[in-house]
Amino acid sequence: MTAHHFIKITVVSTFALVAAGCVAVAAIPMLRHYLVALFNDPRDLPVLERDGRVHFEPEARACALDVAALLPAALARVEAAQQRPFARGPTIGVYASYENYARANGLEDPAIAAVSRSGRVLLSPTLCGAERARLRGVLTHELSHVHLFGWRSSLFSARPPSWFTEGLAVAVSDGGGAEGVSEVEAAEALRKGYAIVVTDDGRWRDFASIRLEIEPPGDPSRDDFVTFRQRLAYREAAMFVAWLRLSRTQVQTALWKRSLRESRWLRRRCSATNVISPRESRD
Repeated sequence: MTAHHFIKITVVSTFALVAAGCVAVAAIPMLRHYLVALFNDPRDLPVLERDGRVHFEPEARACALDVAALLPAALARVEAAQQRPFARGPTIGVYASYENYARANGLEDPAIAAVSRSGRVLLSPTLCGAERARLRGVLTHELSHVHLFGWRSSLFSARPPSWFTEGLAVAVSDGGGAEGVSEVEAAEALRKGYAIVVTDDGRWRDFASIRLEIEPPGDPSRDDFVTFRQRLAYREAAMFVAWLRLSRTQVQTALWKRSLRESRWLRRRCSATNVISPRESRD
């Protein structure tokens, strides 16, 4: 093979690989979101002098100061509830621009109030404005996720199902993420059959992946219904997780601690200890 042919084959192969990569990024939304977020890391934002864990856009400085004031108590609450320290210190990103927040949150969705990924918590501008009352709860909720997934043994470790991760985060944060749906309202929904389905599956980053046995009446195309449906599922999940945690048998207590320690949900093992699902609890 001549040098000319070798160079030609190398150039063509390189071009083909680049083209294939571009096609894959375009065709697989999750990969595209990951790459966009990778180049919009909140750690590249200015650091708050009061707390080096908090990074912020300049226009969100006042909100970043509020976050820094809330952070110690939120960290302590999560560590106490989840029974061990954080594996690594979290990074908090506070945004003033919805566009920049959407690029950084790994979903390219500006409507989500907050997201946690890879040890980082990203807070939407809405938590510094219209939804400021939610800041404490949502911050603690996302820190629960960071704590839980920070102790995973590897990126390929099994993930707990959505109902467990979200239920745990809502319970730990005293309702963060489920605002607007009380336990009384959730109990009434359970009686009507609008109960979460306790399964081993469910993608943790899919906010609608907590399935319900019967969908509540409403228009799924309306944002207010989607919000209500999500928060209802989160509240029910939190009630079930809280019930599991308060179970008195030593076996159930051991399973609870192990599920936190290993960052995986052991539903098959729980079935052996007569842990019931919300569906069974209505009967």
